[in-house]
Amino acid sequence: MEKRIYDPSVERLSRDEVKALQMKRLTHLLPKVLRENKFYRQRWAAVGASPDHTTTLERFTAEFPTVEKRDFMEDQQAAPPFGLRHQHVLERRYPLVWSNTSGTSGQGVEIHAQTADEFIGTGHIYGFHMCWSGLQRADGVFLTLPITLMSGGRCEFQGAVSYGLSVFPVGNYNAARKLELMTRYRPAALFGTTSYFGHLAAIAGDKASSYGLRVLMTGGEGSGFAWLERLEEAWGAKVFDRYGSTQTGNDHAFCCEEGIGTASRPGLLHNIDPMVLTEVIDPATGKHVKDGEAGEIVVTSLYHTDTPLIRCRTRDRGIWHEPRYCRCGRPFSGIEVASISRTDDMKKVKGVNIWPQAVDDALFSDPEVDEYQVILTSDERNADVATVRVMPKHTLSPEAAQLWQQRLSAILNKRIGISFGVEILAPEALARSEYKAKRWQDDRGHAQRPKS
Repeated sequence: MEKRIYDPSVERLSRDEVKALQMKRLTHLLPKVLRENKFYRQRWAAVGASPDHTTTLERFTAEFPTVEKRDFMEDQQAAPPFGLRHQHVLERRYPLVWSNTSGTSGQGVEIHAQTADEFIGTGHIYGFHMCWSGLQRADGVFLTLPITLMSGGRCEFQGAVSYGLSVFPVGNYNAARKLELMTRYRPAALFGTTSYFGHLAAIAGDKASSYGLRVLMTGGEGSGFAWLERLEEAWGAKVFDRYGSTQTGNDHAFCCEEGIGTASRPGLLHNIDPMVLTEVIDPATGKHVKDGEAGEIVVTSLYHTDTPLIRCRTRDRGIWHEPRYCRCGRPFSGIEVASISRTDDMKKVKGVNIWPQAVDDALFSDPEVDEYQVILTSDERNADVATVRVMPKHTLSPEAAQLWQQRLSAILNKRIGISFGVEILAPEALARSEYKAKRWQDDRGHAQRPKS
């Protein structure tokens, strides 16, 4: 497959040259942050971390502390509303692009900013995604995310415009209207969240493949591999997945020309290493995992020099790979496709650790499964009860529904390792996701946590 090069100045470096570039940018970034940013200066002083001692990437990751959501929330509460993190840029009256997190974790809403100059860098980083997916200047793209204070939507818009695409911001329209507009404008690509493309495909039905799409730019949430394959089949288009976070203000890991790969060997989300330093650590030890192992994703933006993000724990889990994992030959490390989930998404059910992607793959490998919902409850003995409510694509006779129920129950038991109750619903009985999929509902007594 022909390699699509977006930025030869970094894509044709050796791995050692990429690491040297990361270290060069850290050497510039850390002293600047120490001088200007009181939030980080206080945190680093508390543990004796100093840029003067940071001569290698290994020393940086070993000596500088991580930050996470609770630290940002405490900072905002101590110095409302924006925290000490943003004091410097506010005093200098830099024009800023503000964004919020959704607050769905129950811990409150984080506030993050980028300067206008940094936002140009965000636009540049998306160029890798557009180029690698085969999009060309002036191609039409439907941005299905709404433009709000959320980072998702605005950063994708910035990226698509910066690359030179013709952007149709249709995020505020309902699904039926989006499909009407697709018929008129015939975009080359959809840009949005993974589960929403399934929602659109279900409404389009057999016509989904007739819209002429070439590219589906998925992301914004974890998903199983079978779901990505299903999207490709439904739309007749190739999936190019992406990963990022509100904290970084961008997506920074993308599929290359190889796409999502295969179920037996998933593709690689290449991290744009020269711009974002990404670690995948064992949460118990803080040490970087080995090639092919799963861990928590920790990010440091190398181009956000005025609104820094230094060693931020994302609470996302993924399988890390060295660059050699992908046959494209790029010098960028990355995360295995369909391996990313929230660390707090893991459920312990009947003593077994279950990741949502495993259930995704078990159910969506059956072509008749349209959507599903998992409900966890407790019985009178406080034992776990797991029920899967499955929505078929077509109405089933009672006999066919019973056989299908038995087959799905056996598949789940074999792949997941516990028994699930399976309830077959009528078509359209479950609401489809308008943004990110929320397929799990945990109503167990012991799982209830007080809201903070």
